[in-house]
Amino acid sequence: MKDNYKLIVADIDGTITKSDRTTSKRNIDAIEQLRKQGYIFGLASGRPIDDVINKYKLWNMEKQFDFIIGWNGCELYDDKTNKSYEYNFLSRNELKEIIEFMEEFNCTINMYLPGIYLSSKETDRAWYSAFKNKREFVVEENIERFYNQENGGIMFRTTKQEMPIIEEKLKQLKDKNYVGFKTQADLMEFCHKDCNKGFALKKYCEIYNISLDDCIAFGDTSNDNQMLKTAGIGVCLLNGTDDTKALADVIT
Repeated sequence: MKDNYKLIVADIDGTITKSDRTTSKRNIDAIEQLRKQGYIFGLASGRPIDDVINKYKLWNMEKQFDFIIGWNGCELYDDKTNKSYEYNFLSRNELKEIIEFMEEFNCTINMYLPGIYLSSKETDRAWYSAFKNKREFVVEENIERFYNQENGGIMFRTTKQEMPIIEEKLKQLKDKNYVGFKTQADLMEFCHKDCNKGFALKKYCEIYNISLDDCIAFGDTSNDNQMLKTAGIGVCLLNGTDDTKALADVIT
């Protein structure tokens, strides 16, 4: 392993933070020390950037992160220029197709909209997701609301028992422009096939002429896989999923 890396990017949930969404002082001190040594440090999340933009304040850090990858790579925020970028949103027709693909399962549909957490049913899990991300919780039984505009992604809360069946059915999507992937034991997410954290990492590195070989990425589950493969070194947490550990260069 070489010793002249320039950029570090880390997933949040399960990587920097614990199950209660808190992080340790040791983590924060390490990140701030790395930045003082000249490393570029970014966050990568499956949630939209507006859910992540104030993490540095919540963690009592000195300043904003250098960049933030949001919505599994559909969004990129560059703090140096205060610019935001959007990539590879799902079209209205694609969202409709995905809903129809999943309709045989007993799922609750969830979606991020500006300032809103949209849910097809009123459930405690959906309400809490809105609450913890400081979004208005809106229940919408009219399914057309979920595909009346393009969006970065769509989520389906299911059961742990149904998840293997859904994962098997995902094999039917190999010729589609979108993919599905498990981000929790009972949560399936869909996004554009070219939308991933690795794609947004490439875009950031292109802006600043940084070699991907000079990047280290940390993650713990399937939606981090492409980012770990894209970076020069991919690191998976010991509590990560088997597929992510299998492709990682390092497990810690």
